[in-house]
Amino acid sequence: MSRDSSRWTLEDLIDFESGVSVSPDTPAVVREAVVSEARGLTGVAARRAGFRKWLDLMGPRTEGRKFVSALAVLGSVGGLLVFLAGISAVVGLVDRARGGIHITLFLAVLIGVQWLLLVLAGLAWCVRGRASGGFSGVQAMLGGFARRISGGGEAPWWGRLMHDGGAARSAVLWRLARMAQASGVWFNLGLLAGLGGMILVRHIGFFWETTTELAMHSLLGRLSVVLSAPWSFWWPGAVPDAAAVDAARWVPGRELAPGPAVWWEFLLMVTLVWGLLPRLVLWLLSWRAGRVALGRLDFQARSHRVLWRELTGAARVDADDKPLDGVLVLDVGGTQLTEVGLKAFLLRRMRVHPAAWHSVAVMDPGAEAEASTALTRAPAGVVLLSEGWALSPPQMSALHAKIRDHAGPGAPIKFLVANSGDGGVPVAPSAEERREWERFVDSLRDAEAEVFFYEEPQLGV
Repeated sequence: MSRDSSRWTLEDLIDFESGVSVSPDTPAVVREAVVSEARGLTGVAARRAGFRKWLDLMGPRTEGRKFVSALAVLGSVGGLLVFLAGISAVVGLVDRARGGIHITLFLAVLIGVQWLLLVLAGLAWCVRGRASGGFSGVQAMLGGFARRISGGGEAPWWGRLMHDGGAARSAVLWRLARMAQASGVWFNLGLLAGLGGMILVRHIGFFWETTTELAMHSLLGRLSVVLSAPWSFWWPGAVPDAAAVDAARWVPGRELAPGPAVWWEFLLMVTLVWGLLPRLVLWLLSWRAGRVALGRLDFQARSHRVLWRELTGAARVDADDKPLDGVLVLDVGGTQLTEVGLKAFLLRRMRVHPAAWHSVAVMDPGAEAEASTALTRAPAGVVLLSEGWALSPPQMSALHAKIRDHAGPGAPIKFLVANSGDGGVPVAPSAEERREWERFVDSLRDAEAEVFFYEEPQLGV
């Protein structure tokens, strides 16, 4: 039984990009299976289902499994190291001469630095405008290590994913971001283990000292109230009051730091609520964002569209399917091609029935407005008719944007390219014209946009 075509994993995505980069010849039986899988679907849904079938039938690949396994190894080893680093950080803060932990250093170094890094990462994200806009230093490091461990090095699939951008790039970056947040989770677990272990096996005191005693006393008191706000209503015993702050002040001549229980309870809760919990939330957000990115894969990169044309091009033959009624044909530039000459091709190959025929870009503003109004009454989509030699990317891009704005994001937009022969008889465009139009339509990255080229009817068809 084939897997759900709507579900793609990071491993699947890497295997797919690896397969596309190799550019294998697709057997006819696989093309037929792809067309069958995508039958009844359009746009992104058709590509997701068709490419899923293509990946399943083109043989096993290992690049995705190797990379994902490398990420798992890095996550496990990295998690252990940062867990031990968390324990070591707590142990390192113990003042052995005084037998205690400096409260302000604990809050500033072990908790405050984490929040500083999170704030800087958030600002960097805002500057980039989106999570997929670029790597953070941690993401770049994790990605490089994982490729090295998996033996991929500068694998072609990596360059393709990073260059093409979109949801595919986001899926990779969110997976790496999830690993970074997992490291933060393990670090805070190490802090909790270190602090808890010290409390269980030793008599540990807690103190603070400064040359500005009044200012620090006031600051520590206010900070304790703010930080303990999440649990103060159900565990007031873990909220230091003014007396606890006074008791923890280091007095010259004292042999050991004081050890009110409220301080270790307070620091454990601070680490749990302000250290561990935010990392868990960010891990969950990264995990969900990665799933969303995989769910938004639209396969609109040029290499994807080229493969899709290869897989489905042979299927554009006469069929018994009923043509869709209500397509609007827009004659761009005023070709000499007529509805009578092209109607058979529209019905037979493109499976659409023209309901209205308008010219654009050559008429007065009133006629342009009439064509715009007709867009709202084209349930089967729009066909943009143009001659092969007349491609003007700026004009076509503007027209495409205008149609998409009026017709909505889900309306099919089909480009029909045909040249006008003697007496307005349609003829097929040249090979160079076909390549130029394919590159242009691919550059639109519109899942509902497709280009068709007029072909003369075959004998006997």
